[in-house]
Amino acid sequence: MILRFAGTLVFAAWAVLLTPVQLSAQRFTVKLGGKVTGLFTGDPMKGVLVRVLKAGQEDQQGITKSDGRYAFTMERGWKYEVWFSKNKMVTKHVIIDTREIPAYPDVPFYEMDLQMTLFPWIADVDLSLFDEALGQATYKASVRNMSWDVPYTEQMRPVFAKAMDEYEKTYNGYYERRDRRNREAQRLSQP
Repeated sequence: MILRFAGTLVFAAWAVLLTPVQLSAQRFTVKLGGKVTGLFTGDPMKGVLVRVLKAGQEDQQGITKSDGRYAFTMERGWKYEVWFSKNKMVTKHVIIDTREIPAYPDVPFYEMDLQMTLFPWIADVDLSLFDEALGQATYKASVRNMSWDVPYTEQMRPVFAKAMDEYEKTYNGYYERRDRRNREAQRLSQP
């Protein structure tokens, strides 16, 4: 009888000691926050819908207030997409992969600061490139923290830069002025 009671007590003590460790591993989070601003003004953007997809399914969402800020908490062990959208603006997104975070990290959470800029949609410019993620972040064991995938960024940077150059030329009226000058030159060159 005493042996049975002692065995039960040892089992209960083992379960109590093990449970907080398991829970802390499951509750580990990545705290994501930042500000959404206008590309040309740098002003905070109110009314931006920020959506967090967890493994492709809607998980969280929020709308920025007048300060343009947003904040979310993401669990370890999942692949997330964070989408930024507003009516008449180009939608952008990033990927944050928490699947490689170890089961027992040495801190209770990681913080990620993600600043995003949005700009108006223009019908004459192909902006389908922005269907691709602007960046990808994963856990990097060498720094024991979340880190942006630099090779992906370097690969995409010239592609986005070219698209933004075309966008800015159109936005600022370069092509419209060029076409007007060409039409005027043609008109003047005709007898």
